[in-house]
Amino acid sequence: DIILLMTTKSTLKADVVIIGGGITGVGIARDAAMRGFKVVLVEKGELGSGTSSYFHGELHSGARYAVNDPQSAIECSTENQILKRIIKDAVHDTGGMFLAISKSDLEYADLLFTQCKMIGIPIEEISVENAIKKEPNINPQVQRAFLVPDGFIDGAKAIALNKLTAENLSAQFLTHHQVVGFNKRDNRIDTIIVNDKKTNEEKIIECNFVINAAGAWASQIGQLAGLNIQLVTNKGSMIVLKNQLSKSVLNRCRASGDGDILVPDGTHSILGTTSINVTDIDTHETEKWEIEKLLNEAEQLVPGISSQAVERVYAGVRPLISSSESEDGRVMTRSFQILNHKKDNIENFISVVGGKFTIYRLMAEKAVDEICANLNINKTCLTALVDIE
Repeated sequence: DIILLMTTKSTLKADVVIIGGGITGVGIARDAAMRGFKVVLVEKGELGSGTSSYFHGELHSGARYAVNDPQSAIECSTENQILKRIIKDAVHDTGGMFLAISKSDLEYADLLFTQCKMIGIPIEEISVENAIKKEPNINPQVQRAFLVPDGFIDGAKAIALNKLTAENLSAQFLTHHQVVGFNKRDNRIDTIIVNDKKTNEEKIIECNFVINAAGAWASQIGQLAGLNIQLVTNKGSMIVLKNQLSKSVLNRCRASGDGDILVPDGTHSILGTTSINVTDIDTHETEKWEIEKLLNEAEQLVPGISSQAVERVYAGVRPLISSSESEDGRVMTRSFQILNHKKDNIENFISVVGGKFTIYRLMAEKAVDEICANLNINKTCLTALVDIE
């Protein structure tokens, strides 16, 4: 006798499916669950295993972008204050210091101070003597110093706390599950096909709405749906030094460049970052010249830093909004966009692109607002008012 073995695909149902388990996706899961949606999040690896695990940990005050990217600066400033209030267990309120060392730094300093004041970012100039007293390892040749409310945010803890809140509201997280296809009906995605990478089982998720929050991989998800999502993927390399060399986040007082930021994480210092556009977003590595350049440039911030013991090096990929003006990663905006694919004849699909870790909560709010508007549902965002514990 011949026995035919029939296999059936398991089926899940959700109001909202989120693709991508970085901080943006997990933040969206918390927001959507708090508004009463049944949520399923799909992540091809572990939560936070992409860009959210490979950044320098700075909770931006917005000052870094005040001169060249004021919209992003305002977003960072607002969210900095919110996150310090609602997610205290993941945030270290270190403060930040901008240091003007060279002649060109001094010219930039006035721009920085004026622009921060103009857009409402707290900034205070202190004497060089007080700066050195506060941070004795900084360059004694510093000419001017400014305090801003930068901080450090523990990415892994922030993701875990957001996930816990969402799970307590019945959100489901499918890690090691990769989206492999969409089924459409009448200009809507009605099911998503995912592959369990551990068992090789295919699963079907029936849904009312889909959010592409895949970060650097958002274009790949878009392709599965027949969309062309334009992103610039930009690699930044960082060095973790064994010793903590400052109490505050140290910034070179100039337009963003290599080796001009040093972030204390409580036990180490994280030095960053380079900026290189890349096409391979899965196997990016830190190159020797990047390490050398970071250390050489950082000598201006903290003399002797290049002789410090190195714990490890790593690189992450920034998903930046493509612009016709420039594809230079240093000058491209760190703000974000919500792409509603109604214009591409898919009624229930949006993509969240660009952004930064600091503004993840805002990105989530605007994404879920878009869902509510599409579904004609009036549900207010509460994520800025409720602590994450």
